[in-house]
Parts: sequence; C-alpha cells; structure tokens
Amino acid sequence: MGSSEANSTSSIYLDIEGKSDEEILEHILDLHKPSRNFIVRWVWNVLGIIFVIFAAIGTVIPGWPTTSWLVAAGFCFGRSSRRMFRWLLTNRLFGNALLEYYKAGKALPLHSKIVIIGIISVVSALSIWTVTKLGDPGFGQTTIALVALIGIWFVGWKVPTIELVAHPN
Repeated sequence: MGSSEANSTSSIYLDIEGKSDEEILEHILDLHKPSRNFIVRWVWNVLGIIFVIFAAIGTVIPGWPTTSWLVAAGFCFGRSSRRMFRWLLTNRLFGNALLEYYKAGKALPLHSKIVIIGIISVVSALSIWTVTKLGDPGFGQTTIALVALIGIWFVGWKVPTIELVAHPN
C-alpha cells in the first residue's frame, strides 16, 4: 500500500471514529459527488444496477461473489445518484456488508482477497467448463472469463489491502 493510500485509509478511520451510523452514512455520501453530465450519470446508474443484480445472484448461488459486486455498484452509484448510493448503503439485503466495507476504510485483509480471488477463479472455471459442455461456441466462455478477470483485477489491485493487527488477550 502506498503512502497516499495509507493516508486516505487512515483519514477515513479518523473521520468515522465515534460517530453514529447515520453520521457515518452522511460522511460516506459526502465523499462521492455524482457527475453533472446526464449521460454519464445514466451510464454509471445502469452499470450500478447491473452490478446489484450480479450481487443478488451471489446471495443465491454459493461461491458467487457478492461484496465485490456491491463495491462496484457503490462506485457506480457514487458517480451517478446520491439517492441510489444511499439506498445501496441502507438496503436490508446488502447495506450491512457494504457499510462495513466503508467502515473498514474501503480495504480488505490479504487473506480475504486471496479467498475472494480463489472463489472467483474456481466458480468461473466451473462455469466455463459447464458452458463448454452445454455446447456454447465460445461466447459464454469469453464473457465469463472477462467478468472473472475484471473481478480479480478489481479485488487484487483496486481494493486496498489492510494489515490485521493482533491484539493481546
């Protein structure tokens, strides 16, 4: 983690310490400013909705990532609509996972990133194998591989890694 990433992560910690969930929510919303361009907001909104659908699939299909898609949806809604971003953060089904992600400084521990990347890899490989067995000429496999690579790239390189500090008993 670079020094600028460490500074931004620690500033998030300082800003939310001792605040209520509503104050934390307002702070998170204030960090994201939607675009002024209608078309750009529309594109981000559509992408956000697609990522929420992918996250919903993850609540039903074991091994399909949920939080990774929620983070991507939050990124999109943060650039498109304050109302949709608030909905995502307070949603009964997803809100807790995403809010905890922000409370942790938008970072994941290394072991979690390894597990997430492993799950994405295994589930994608099984999906590609299944689609191949079903006779797909290559379009399904390509789509699955591209989505998997984007997920692996995002989790591996875009999401900061936090170091867990052992606390003595």
